[in-house]
Amino acid sequence: MTGLERVVETLQHKEPDRVPVCALFCGACHRIYGCTFDEFSRDGEIAGKAFVQATEVIGHDGNVLLMDLTVEAHDFGQDTQFLKNDTTRPNYDNPLVTKPEDYLTTVKRIDACKTKGPGGISRMEEMRKTLDIVMNETADKYAVVAFVYGPLGILSMMRGAEKLFYDCVKHQDAVNSSLKVITEVVIDYVKELCKLKPHGVCLDTLFASQCIMSKKLWNSTEAPFAKKISDVAKNAGSTFWVHNCGNGVYFDAQCEAMDPIGISYAYVPSDCSSYEDMKAKYGDRLVLFGHVNPAERLFLGTKSELLEECKKEIQMLGEKGGYILAPGCEFPPNGPVLRAMEMVEGAERYGRYPL
Repeated sequence: MTGLERVVETLQHKEPDRVPVCALFCGACHRIYGCTFDEFSRDGEIAGKAFVQATEVIGHDGNVLLMDLTVEAHDFGQDTQFLKNDTTRPNYDNPLVTKPEDYLTTVKRIDACKTKGPGGISRMEEMRKTLDIVMNETADKYAVVAFVYGPLGILSMMRGAEKLFYDCVKHQDAVNSSLKVITEVVIDYVKELCKLKPHGVCLDTLFASQCIMSKKLWNSTEAPFAKKISDVAKNAGSTFWVHNCGNGVYFDAQCEAMDPIGISYAYVPSDCSSYEDMKAKYGDRLVLFGHVNPAERLFLGTKSELLEECKKEIQMLGEKGGYILAPGCEFPPNGPVLRAMEMVEGAERYGRYPL
């Protein structure tokens, strides 16, 4: 079977030839292609070719096209640090939103894939170029999922997380006003991405987890805006996914708000006692996408430790399909490339159906 066929069977909660693998290789692709991190981040053509080449080398079943978490915020005007050997990030010393009033005056409507941020580029347009290349060169054999940061996450890139959390409580109307503006732009962005017919769109809703904010607070801030984005992706014919690598992720609230086909997770959900409980409670409703620890197994771990972890997770979650072996968050950008290839080896060894 091709990687795409394997994933499609899994989405239907059927058992393909083996458990699919997505290494969430993301920014690490630049190392295989031989470009610097800043070149990968600024140039959609370079990034697209890097994803294509990494897919060929690793042999996993699909890609989630996460570059970094500043793509959207950059185009809103956030000062961005393009680093040669590390992940692109906001300049935290120069946030776009410096006070609560700025939610109403500084966060302004922009044209997705057209408005250029600092440095004279539209990162959303570069990401659209990346998706176009990956679709044209791999989509007949591999699953391709576009990645979008959630509205609250985008706002955190422009304000700083600590101050944003405070403002969500003390200045929620102003925060929600800016989330409305951001969501309108993200919807236009998703529409542009969906014109290229990706197999899926993944929204990162990081703050919908116990380690960050209460379920009540998330429901009163990001949830209604996330629903609007999910509706747009589904109406465009795409499958819709959620990524949340927080501890104690709110599977229940996100299912209610967005009804995703699957969730990419790192830890046990807030309403489950174990991963086995998660499979019993959500295995018929969601495709479960996880949860190899990126630091312990992919960056610091040995091959034998990783293969044993793959075996454990496949045996625990792979029965009756509906499971994709993946890291709980993106592959470490400077992690050993061999670990990604060994995840595929783990699925080949231990993930052949029937388990």
